[in-house]
Amino acid sequence: MPFFFRAGWPLLATLVLPVAWADDDDTRFLQDQTQRSTEQKAQAENRLAPLPGTLLYEGQVYQVPDQLQALEPAIYIAINSNQWTQLPDFIARYRLMPGHRSALVAMAESLMARFQGNYPMALRRMQEASEAEPHDVRIRLEMARLWFEDNQDINARESFERLLGAGLPPQAQALIEQYRQALDVRNEWHGSGALGWGYNDNINQANGYRRCESYIPVLGICAFERVMPEALGSELVNYEVSMQRRFNLSGNHNLQLRPLSYGSYYSTTDDAQNTSIKDYSNNLALLQVGYQYLSARDSFSLTPYLENYYRNHHSDYLAHGLQLEWRRALSARWQLGTTLDAKRYEYTTEGLRTGADYEQYQWGMFGSFAPQPTTSVYGGFNLSRRRYEVDQASSRDWSVRGGVYHLFDGSPGFYVNALGIYRVTSNEAFDAFLGERRLDKQQVYILGIGANGWKFAGLTPELRVRHSINESNLDWAFGYRQTEVSLMLRKDF
Repeated sequence: MPFFFRAGWPLLATLVLPVAWADDDDTRFLQDQTQRSTEQKAQAENRLAPLPGTLLYEGQVYQVPDQLQALEPAIYIAINSNQWTQLPDFIARYRLMPGHRSALVAMAESLMARFQGNYPMALRRMQEASEAEPHDVRIRLEMARLWFEDNQDINARESFERLLGAGLPPQAQALIEQYRQALDVRNEWHGSGALGWGYNDNINQANGYRRCESYIPVLGICAFERVMPEALGSELVNYEVSMQRRFNLSGNHNLQLRPLSYGSYYSTTDDAQNTSIKDYSNNLALLQVGYQYLSARDSFSLTPYLENYYRNHHSDYLAHGLQLEWRRALSARWQLGTTLDAKRYEYTTEGLRTGADYEQYQWGMFGSFAPQPTTSVYGGFNLSRRRYEVDQASSRDWSVRGGVYHLFDGSPGFYVNALGIYRVTSNEAFDAFLGERRLDKQQVYILGIGANGWKFAGLTPELRVRHSINESNLDWAFGYRQTEVSLMLRKDF
């Protein structure tokens, strides 16, 4: 009997891996969905570009002469009407004029840099403009707007509030109030919650494998038959909640909070006597609290976190980890990023019946491309290592993922979010108990289809489909197919 438990321990440890994969995949899918819904989509400018040296004003094209009294208003009009292709010529000619305002040149070059996405240059030149003419209301307003766009919320709010007492015209005051309201909204909780009903055709990730390994022809009996559990299907109720909030501390420095929870309740239980899991209903709760640097182009975060997984009427494990993430907006359409993650899984006394403590290390890269504001194509790859006390259970894997989100035109507001994942996992040593060194190839497909225009009591209906295929060289033990379908009602906030 002691030999059985020593030999069987790696089998118990590896059995938890598909569950861990599913947790990571669903967590990333939900966090990416929340991140995408809270990001502001850059709107493409579609302006008529007049010929060099001319200015488009109220539908007419005007030639701008080399005169101080002509170039100065031309610069303001070019800025106000987003005629950025004309601005460098006007600035170059204006700064050659005797008596030109250096503050206007600095402000114009700042806004030109802002248009080009160079926010460090934009902030530096606008600060120079402010120092040259500290009482110029237009420069102060543009400075506040730059701070707002660079996510320096405290500086932006203080600047907007000072401007309200500067005797601005009603239209400018209304604009400032809009920015102040946007700051209030930005500092609130953002995320989504959903509740659904559906069906899962294989809650225990089983395959019903049956094969006679030792047959005695003389007696006509099977001396040893390998039998695996049959797949259990069940109706389900599932939920998910994902939120995030940041508190601006100073400049671009923030405190970031990202709580997340999701789970499923299955009406079917496993009544077999030889199974250690009777109830597959589960819940995962995750809390990330840490530091975030956020500017107009970059996001860097260092967040410790805690994760708890509940299953079979008890806490299965408690994990704690540290995640390092960097995102870079290359343009209004392109975004790239990378993550490093280290996590320690510690199983409870009850959880040790089906799993074992281990450490997980991950590195990944990801990117997205938005050909239009309503469409995003995204993907990435990950390298992972899970380290158990024995090499037979330890594993390395690599995975690639790709997906697309699209919001369709029309009053129904249909949207689709589709994600595909391919993963290859190899255990680090030969397992004598199993008879081979385990190698798995897994496919995961997640599809969400909803209609923002069909809200019921403020809730958006969404059809969610998740299909998994796990193929293994030890297919009798670890191969399975699983499909889950649910209709969810979602609330974004």
